[in-house]
Amino acid sequence: MIETLRHDFEKAVAGYVAAFLKQFDLSEHYCYWVGYRIGVDLFCFNDQYAITLDNMIFIVEEGITFEEFIEWEDYCTKCHEYNMHVMNLESWHKGCPRYDFSKLDAMKAYLYEAIKNEQEKY
Repeated sequence: MIETLRHDFEKAVAGYVAAFLKQFDLSEHYCYWVGYRIGVDLFCFNDQYAITLDNMIFIVEEGITFEEFIEWEDYCTKCHEYNMHVMNLESWHKGCPRYDFSKLDAMKAYLYEAIKNEQEKY
């Protein structure tokens, strides 16, 4: 029974992986399962991104473009930089409210400039 479930699961996952790779025009040679655990996290894009199976399924079923995925990833990176809540891909795709980082970026630039000016004094 367990072997049948595992086989069916791996077959379904392989189908989603194939569809995902085709959708984003990627080669399977640059992707691998983290820890060889099929269905957990798939490293892609020369190890730059780890895709969860949930996100992969959502990307395939909703037709998410590579550009939208990268935009979401960049937004998440920015959230981490400022220690802010990160939204999931589905919420992002549905247009949930997003942080405006322009003021924080301006404050960060001001602080970097002030630190640079202080350092130049010595």
